[in-house]
Amino acid sequence: MGGTYEEGTAAPERSVKRIFGKLCQLVARKMPLIPGKVRVLLQRVNGVHFVDWHSVFLGEDVFFDDIYPENIFVGRNVRITAGVRILTHYFDTRFQPTPERPFRFYQGKVHIGDNVFIGVNTVIVKPVKIGEGSVIGANSVVTRDIPANAIAVGSPARVVGMRPPMKKIVEIQG
Repeated sequence: MGGTYEEGTAAPERSVKRIFGKLCQLVARKMPLIPGKVRVLLQRVNGVHFVDWHSVFLGEDVFFDDIYPENIFVGRNVRITAGVRILTHYFDTRFQPTPERPFRFYQGKVHIGDNVFIGVNTVIVKPVKIGEGSVIGANSVVTRDIPANAIAVGSPARVVGMRPPMKKIVEIQG
């Protein structure tokens, strides 16, 4: 059966995976009474990478890219609130269109560090890294990397302040 596929089209095995992923997305996003941990588990099954899925919270209607969910990496103790959208494929505005191919998309990775809080209705687009301990304000659009412990808000999101780094707990052995 082999053969090649035109760039930008999905291979049959990818299509089946995407349909299964859309089913996981539907349940995770649109069932308001299921616990946040079940939402995380469904997204994990869909292909999103979680360092420690038990420590992550997902609010209602969180959308992870369903074409390349494997390009999303989420750290420990992350809180992603309701309505957040995380995309890993993007429209190429520099592409010279032709009648046969009017658009082109590219893909990238989204890395969310440990102890990050992402506010309601935030959109994360383009390949970005959100540093450990950062806070992203509600309704922000993240299009650039956010440094560790930053407070970023707006569209596009800009750093408006810094948080103190997390205290390290040292146990004294006696």
